[in-house]
Amino acid sequence: MAHVALLGLPQDLASQLSRILHSETHTVDRRGCIEELGRRSKPRVVFLCADTPDFQKNLSALKRAAPDLPFVVVTRMPDAVQWLNALEAGAADYCGAPFETIQVRWVMSSVLRERAHRAAA
Repeated sequence: MAHVALLGLPQDLASQLSRILHSETHTVDRRGCIEELGRRSKPRVVFLCADTPDFQKNLSALKRAAPDLPFVVVTRMPDAVQWLNALEAGAADYCGAPFETIQVRWVMSSVLRERAHRAAA
């Protein structure tokens, strides 16, 4: 079980992703901005929406505020170029909507496994 923050996701995507994460026993906070990351318990993973005009600004702010915090880029318009750009920007993974439980389970498992590996190194 991990604490997950949803950052800047539209209501429909946040609801869908929250349902899946809760069903996988993760706790979820929906947050509107980077500044809210430090106000509550620190998440282990952040899902960050790429479909907003503020995506690059939010990404830069997230990397400054929590450089070691893994983030997963979320989008409704997945394509190979956007996926590669997200990974090159430092994303731990990329998740296209609509979400499938198995997809979210795999992404979370992968991100948490990588985080544990880095902590042990």
